[in-house]
Amino acid sequence: MRRVYRLSDAVKEVLLVLWLWLPLRFLIRHQRIVPVIASLTTYPPRIARSWLAIETLLRQSVKPQHLVLVLNTEEFPSKELPPRIHRQTKRGLEVLWVSRNGRSHDKLIPVRAAHPGETIVTFDDDKFFPRDLLRELVTASERNPRHVVGARGWVIRKDEKATDIHFGQGWTRATPGMTGSDLFTPGGNGCLYPPGSLTSMVDDLDAALSICPAADDIWFWGAIQKNSSPILCLGMPPHRPVSSLKGGPALSSIDPLEEDLQFQRALDHYGIRNQVLKASQPAVTDG
Repeated sequence: MRRVYRLSDAVKEVLLVLWLWLPLRFLIRHQRIVPVIASLTTYPPRIARSWLAIETLLRQSVKPQHLVLVLNTEEFPSKELPPRIHRQTKRGLEVLWVSRNGRSHDKLIPVRAAHPGETIVTFDDDKFFPRDLLRELVTASERNPRHVVGARGWVIRKDEKATDIHFGQGWTRATPGMTGSDLFTPGGNGCLYPPGSLTSMVDDLDAALSICPAADDIWFWGAIQKNSSPILCLGMPPHRPVSSLKGGPALSSIDPLEEDLQFQRALDHYGIRNQVLKASQPAVTDG
């Protein structure tokens, strides 16, 4: 049965890739242009397949003012793009070249500098994004203008003694429409940051690479908490991953212990440990 499911899933992905590969631009109708900057980044081992995530963003039901792919000249000194991505630049994709390798932080920090005061929506490079994702994020933001809006997220929980907090331990999935300061919304699933929602501390790339070198989601979340910005989660189901990139080298792939270490460092750097503890509920225990 498992083999049948895997075969069925593989066929679905082949059909999806074929749909994205075919030049069916005349079928893509944007309802409107929305005042946001959509951004993502990638790096050499993944760029050849990142056109898939980009294509799903180009085919959204609403169109961002700018769709930005951030690349750095340390990793791409010749600035040569794969043919598919080069063709996407003729259809609205903009490449923002930066001189320094900011790793996964590049999906947001350089874009904030290039588009100050704008609403920015971040994405990862390894997912097929649903066609209405950007529209749903923007609609939720219009109804809740001060909120950071994430497609998916977690409810942060303290440990059983309610004296400490560790990344992911005892956390539960956020349900649709959930709001609060006790939420964690990863930026790669689609996360909308309105102007003023992040402390300017987030722009310190030296600190980001020192404290959270492989955990941009934690770094961005800490900046939300430091600014006491409210968070709203759409509670969407998981986005389909690009199977050829699943399990491969990722910009932010780390083990849980290292992830928690970066989480602890971010709590201390932003000075938000007591604030987060106060906002969070104890872990749910069986019995």
